Amino acid sequence: MTQFTGEGLKACFKKIDDNLKDLRELVVNDEPHLLRRIYHEHRNPFLLMELKALKKQHLAVSDAVQMLNMIFSLQLLATIIMTFAELTFQLYFFIMHWKIGMLMSNLSDSLYDVYLMVSMTYYSIKIMLIVWACETGKDQAMKISITVHDLLNNTSDDQIRDELQMFSLQVLHRENAFSAKGLIVDATLLTAIVGNITTYLLILIQFLITSHTCNGKIVDNGTQII
Repeated sequence: MTQFTGEGLKACFKKIDDNLKDLRELVVNDEPHLLRRIYHEHRNPFLLMELKALKKQHLAVSDAVQMLNMIFSLQLLATIIMTFAELTFQLYFFIMHWKIGMLMSNLSDSLYDVYLMVSMTYYSIKIMLIVWACETGKDQAMKISITVHDLLNNTSDDQIRDELQMFSLQVLHRENAFSAKGLIVDATLLTAIVGNITTYLLILIQFLITSHTCNGKIVDNGTQII
């Protein structure tokens, strides 16, 4: 659900950015001097209407991002936590089965290996797609700010500059990023998840090694040391 939503919003932001770039072409490619006055009289109202329309579209898409964050924030957080837990423990079981030979299921060795590999692949792809959709959507929204400033630097008309400055402030005050209860879903989060999985996996393996070491300490008369 998050992947499709992120892709849809990314497409909306990209369309706004493309329309702004088209307006930039109209501003930069000016007409000859003799026709410039007449051209400006007809061009400025059109550009202003287009900018106002794009600003409304950006506001509507930004409101949609905020609404989705409110509705799906808890669900997204639960998905991230569950995926993190599944990947951590399944990697742990895989290492135990592969390195130590402990079978945690009634399935045969080959079937259990296939089950673990398929499950880990599924959860890895799932979390990567979620983060990718949210990250690319946020990046596309940030490109609008760059395009607006580029357009602002290439126009000298006061009315257009005022409208662009208002557009720039609107973009600045809208943080179009997907979040899960304050946790921004982006590439930084994916890096943190990988790091935490590695840390907890090492802790679990250390507990396992310690447990086997303690169980293996037998005194000469066969009684186990407590």
